Amino acid sequence: MLKNRTFALTATAALGIALTGCASVTPTRETSSGYAVFDIKGGPEITHAKVADAVKTALQKNMSQVQINNGIPPSPLPEKAPRFQLVSPFKGSNLAALAGASGQSLQVPSCEGSIMTANARDTSMSRYGEGTTFFACLMPYQGGWSLNVYTTFAKASGAFSAATLGATLARTVVGDSSQFIPRTIAAIVDKVNATGATAKMLEAYP
Repeated sequence: MLKNRTFALTATAALGIALTGCASVTPTRETSSGYAVFDIKGGPEITHAKVADAVKTALQKNMSQVQINNGIPPSPLPEKAPRFQLVSPFKGSNLAALAGASGQSLQVPSCEGSIMTANARDTSMSRYGEGTTFFACLMPYQGGWSLNVYTTFAKASGAFSAATLGATLARTVVGDSSQFIPRTIAAIVDKVNATGATAKMLEAYP
């Protein structure tokens, strides 16, 4: 009995140390954004459709939900590679003011002249308060294509629920599911390169 009681006290103390030193029990929601911009080049056999399908296929294999919007190339094609922009669709409205007061941002990525825009979401870890979104757009120009990928990763930590609290503690050991973001981007690049085109990263954050 004494041995069991000692073990229970030790386990309780260890849990208390973990809660105090490694992860706060304060309910917290955090969202992080990132992006990557690639320049894609290919010969005359590499079409808009091939590159767009490669991006779509990679997202379908790595995300829970994917929505694709296919557009038409601008005429004439721009000389330089375009880049995505963050815009505030509700700027100046009451909705934007309310969001700002609550600490939320309503900025969304926009790609002018995109032949394909994809919105994807990974909900596999939603039970543990984690969620990932991908926005990808493919914009042609005279020298090739500009592939822009914008990501968000949201997580809840602390005592929202037993599952969230358990995930908060586990993250100190195994990390969170944001580690799958670079893997998904790498999968997109691999699919594009498999078409015979070459994707080169120009900039990224973080």
